[in-house]
Amino acid sequence: MRSHRITLVLLGLLFGASAWAQGYTVTAAGAGSVSGKVAVKGAVPASKKFAITKDNAVCGSGEREVVEVNVKGGQLVGAVVYVMKIDAGKPWGVADKALLDQKGCRFAPEVLVVRKDSDLTIRNSDPVLHNIHTYEIIGSVRRTMFNVGQPDKGDMKQPIKVRRANAIKVECDAHDFMHAWAFAADNPYYAVTKDDGSFTIDGLPDGAYELKVWHPVLGEKSAQVTVKGSTTASFEYAK
Repeated sequence: MRSHRITLVLLGLLFGASAWAQGYTVTAAGAGSVSGKVAVKGAVPASKKFAITKDNAVCGSGEREVVEVNVKGGQLVGAVVYVMKIDAGKPWGVADKALLDQKGCRFAPEVLVVRKDSDLTIRNSDPVLHNIHTYEIIGSVRRTMFNVGQPDKGDMKQPIKVRRANAIKVECDAHDFMHAWAFAADNPYYAVTKDDGSFTIDGLPDGAYELKVWHPVLGEKSAQVTVKGSTTASFEYAK
């Protein structure tokens, strides 16, 4: 009897681990959507400037301006809006085949969404050495995920394995003026805000959700939304 109980416990643990490991399941897209804008009210943090001191023929000369908080007309560009805790729905799309390019000693895009636990394709389009260094940002802690050199043009793949967070800082150890951010998504229900601060997340099944917006400098905000057809929701960061 004791061995039978132990077997049942072990089977339960294995089944639970398997279900947890599967995570999001692709079934079918819903008919609902949520759209809106992300605004910033008040003073905006100043951009940072870095001297371009090497590989000038490829990287340019003078200074590189890194705009960490990009606000146009009071609207926030490059924030990630996403739906929390949705287990099944539409296919993944581009986040499952994410590409980060290094061209002209710049990362493109500067804000990238990639599927958690997938492989990120990293391209070197420059005829110079880049050394991509990624950090998982856990509060005030920076944990190195991978740190690899890419001396030649071409592609390589690196796994996106985060432990406790979604935020990833991307830097080049060969060029300190190269900076970008990545967001490790748990599901495909996300959007990056456009030049007018707008976003749309479609393919949602009708229901109640927690909607969040993430920005690497301004932090996170949350809202409860009920989706039935087309729904709107907006966020505002106030400084």
